[in-house]
Amino acid sequence: MQQLFGVFQNLNLLVLIEDLRRGFAAKGNWSFASNLCPLAHGMADGRVVERLQYLSQAVNLKAASDFAALQLGARPGQVFTFVEKWDENFQQEWLLEHLLMIWIERLEDAEAIQELLCEESAVPFPI
Repeated sequence: MQQLFGVFQNLNLLVLIEDLRRGFAAKGNWSFASNLCPLAHGMADGRVVERLQYLSQAVNLKAASDFAALQLGARPGQVFTFVEKWDENFQQEWLLEHLLMIWIERLEDAEAIQELLCEESAVPFPI
């Protein structure tokens, strides 16, 4: 999961976590109404999601997955496998748990860096 969702911007990751909690993640397409597939949450903008939908419908899911992988910097096989499993009734709670672990790790990293920066700023510069 880290390889697929670890590249998400913080805001995208938080929105995905909240959408999963509320049951607002699309299945069977990259987007449906205002809901997005979990991986579509990591795309740069709506045009990319529209292109994913077009590729899925005009070509096939593999072509769309390859394009999504390119956008995410992931391996195409990983994206294709995740999307297939997600559409086949993947356990939403399991994904949410893993996304929360990614988020907690980011928070811990940020806190560690903040502590380091505070320690460095407390040391006076020699004159």
